Amino acid sequence: MKKQLVLSVILTLVFSVGLVVAAKPDFMAGEVTNPVTGVVKTVTLPARAVEIAPNVFYLGTAVDNGKIVEGYAFIDYKKRFAKPETVCGNGICEPGENPKKCPEDCVGGGGTSDCYGFLSRGAKWKTVEDYIVDPTNTRGLDESFVRNNIADDIGKWETAASYNILGNEIINGTVDGADMVSPDGKNEVYFGDIDQPGAIGVTIIWGIFYGPPKNRELVEWDQIYNQVDFDWSEDCLSENCSDKMDFESIATHELGHSVGLDDLYNSDCSEMTMYGYANYGETKKRTLENGDKTGVSKLYS
Repeated sequence: MKKQLVLSVILTLVFSVGLVVAAKPDFMAGEVTNPVTGVVKTVTLPARAVEIAPNVFYLGTAVDNGKIVEGYAFIDYKKRFAKPETVCGNGICEPGENPKKCPEDCVGGGGTSDCYGFLSRGAKWKTVEDYIVDPTNTRGLDESFVRNNIADDIGKWETAASYNILGNEIINGTVDGADMVSPDGKNEVYFGDIDQPGAIGVTIIWGIFYGPPKNRELVEWDQIYNQVDFDWSEDCLSENCSDKMDFESIATHELGHSVGLDDLYNSDCSEMTMYGYANYGETKKRTLENGDKTGVSKLYS
């Protein structure tokens, strides 16, 4: 069983009509200042953004290399800030299917290898694009550690998929902030301020999520790690992390979004890397479990 985020023209019209009067969500990626260079990066969720599923915000459409693409922001929270769990994930199915009864949108119940979900069936990376990391932070994480760990965590997903997905770091690249309005051709990772209680990290994904699955693809990803509300550790296996987040655990999860996997909210899947909530000192998301491996393998097969 799988849950799918299937985005179509019909679905977009439903959002436009049904949510046009919705208030601006209370999430905002705040002003970001590089502590070394002093450069300020301001990222704001557009007023038109709509929460279409638990912790998933639709950012709208843009043009990337002549193609119409859509953007989504995935927000991952500390467990005690969690919203109520849902039995059937995001509740978004193929056009014409009842989202409350769509079996493909459910997770769990059939063994842990069933615990995975795609952002959209068939939406994956078809070309390898390198990424940029700004490792500077105010929480004492070593910059080399951040760079190396991101590369190692990407390697976990690529090994499970037997596929080169996200490429290598561009060492001298410039991070200028996550792209909430349109893609800019850069995949960026950095630390910043997330003005939403309990938000640990945010991953923004741009791509083609509707139409025939063979034509769907991912075209850009950006990530922000919250350095204002959370302290971070390089290794919660060897130190007291009662008030710290394990960077490797959280980064491995966020990179799952970058390769095309969705969050899981069924308690049956709480041991998966892609389970949607985390807590202080948690390290279990460092290692991919059966569902994580099955999901990324099927997506890139």
